[in-house]
Amino acid sequence: MSICNPAANTTLSGLYVSGGNFFTQCEAEGFRRITYFLDRPDVMATYTVTLRTSKADYPVLLSNGNLLEEGDLPDGRHFAHWEDPFRKPSYLFALVAGKLVALEERVKSGSGKEKLLQV
Repeated sequence: MSICNPAANTTLSGLYVSGGNFFTQCEAEGFRRITYFLDRPDVMATYTVTLRTSKADYPVLLSNGNLLEEGDLPDGRHFAHWEDPFRKPSYLFALVAGKLVALEERVKSGSGKEKLLQV
């Protein structure tokens, strides 16, 4: 079992809260502050992330990979679900949630598929 308390994390490494927003900083060994993991560059993994939270407090939800689904939940909450199909080391894992501005653009990939870019 892993316990992560982002509000108490003052190291600005792993998952932490700053200015009322959630951020990750996993480089170089921050991912191990989130959960047990063999946090080394040679250990590659894919990541699937689902965030569920208050839409008023955290209107912008971002993570690695492809946004597969997002929507509203009861009681003023919402969710977003991503899947990153490309294996990568844990120090490249990213997550952001908060009252921020998200810039979005749809682009066509080399294979002709439309992709959503969010920053």
